[in-house]
Amino acid sequence: MHELLLKAEKLGSMFADLRYYEVKEISISDTEQGVYISTNGSDIGYSLRVLYDGNWGYVSTSNLNDSDVKKAVDSAYGNGKVNITYLPSKKDEVKIKQQKEVNKSIEEIVKDLDRIKNRILQNTSVKSVNVRYFLSSIHKEYYSTEEREILQDYIINGIAISAVSKEGDIVASAYHGASTFKGYPLEIFDENEMIEIIEKRLKNQLKGKIPKGGESEVVLAPDVVGVFSHEAVGHLAEADLAINGILNRLRGKKIAPDFVSIYDSPFIDYNRAIGVTPYDDEGVEGRDVKIIDKGAVSEFLVDRYYSTYLGEKPTGNARAEDFRSPILVRMRNTYMLSGDYNVEEMIKEVKDGYLLVSPLGGQTSPDGTFQFGIQEGYIIHNGEIGEPLRNVGISGYTIETLSKIEAVSKEFDVWPGFCGKGGQSVPVGTGGAYIRVKMKVGGNV
Repeated sequence: MHELLLKAEKLGSMFADLRYYEVKEISISDTEQGVYISTNGSDIGYSLRVLYDGNWGYVSTSNLNDSDVKKAVDSAYGNGKVNITYLPSKKDEVKIKQQKEVNKSIEEIVKDLDRIKNRILQNTSVKSVNVRYFLSSIHKEYYSTEEREILQDYIINGIAISAVSKEGDIVASAYHGASTFKGYPLEIFDENEMIEIIEKRLKNQLKGKIPKGGESEVVLAPDVVGVFSHEAVGHLAEADLAINGILNRLRGKKIAPDFVSIYDSPFIDYNRAIGVTPYDDEGVEGRDVKIIDKGAVSEFLVDRYYSTYLGEKPTGNARAEDFRSPILVRMRNTYMLSGDYNVEEMIKEVKDGYLLVSPLGGQTSPDGTFQFGIQEGYIIHNGEIGEPLRNVGISGYTIETLSKIEAVSKEFDVWPGFCGKGGQSVPVGTGGAYIRVKMKVGGNV
């Protein structure tokens, strides 16, 4: 590795770094139509990046050699204006340990999935179900001409359940996922609880009321708050998007009450926080990024280039899906910090409104508008949780919504997810506290 980096320097590169990836994946899907098993063996490869004459050059390959260094240098072209943040030499090896090593055969896993599937299918209204297990075992190595040498190992295990039911003309769908760094999902999470969540959401979607459209007082649970923090706030704070976005002109300005803070962190010790990133794919040690700090726009997520461009300390947010993919500015674990309320107190103060528990799909725009679906929600009347809802959506404008937050709870949780950007998908955590806020709820108008 070091010889190739030295060759890049001899060819005139100002900087060069090299990424090595070795990924093993297993995916098992158990449906009412059968079991489908996919294994990729080992996906192994290298990515070499050089900074030559103020421009980036790249090459990715499964077998790196001297000729690839010349290819990377020859590919460097542009306006010659690339500057990056340089770091001191460092060697480190990080292994994210599991609570308990996964020692399950394919046959044992299929048996577990089959049991869950059959329990859900006992409900005659359920027309289809998919119980999926996946494992990603990842080994990364990073080397740079700064004499940085970072090795990282981790394993993500997950189970995702999706189901569709139908009664008459009403069709309901539900999803629940449980992914973790800490071991086999059914040894970390409660199987009965996972099944109950799916059954409850299907029942609610079949029997629930459609809310009246318009602005309402709502209590958002941590799962919904996490998606809001990630989608409606976090993406706007990714430096490549932020420099031309709505948050850049608001840096240092108050846009929310003092009790509202949103962070992006490399590590947070929750079972479902799968965005754990001790070092990013540029060999940068991760740190907390205070996107919103006590109501004010504070920091952006940066890579080495945007660290220099914005004059911001490196954050460790440069990530790539695999060795073939270019590095992009990405989130890790994005969440709203907890507050002083307890959730029961928060709900009791709502005369007429909604409790929205779990999101299902959504979209955001660079101008700060957002729209999310909700798969589990309830009516609140006179401070009491009442009938379930169906066909619910929420929408709004990020800055306006943040300014309308009335309360943030002590209770806090984190959920797993996979974020897409630039055709790449990376594991993330999203979460936060319960919040009470006035916002637009979609339904019957």
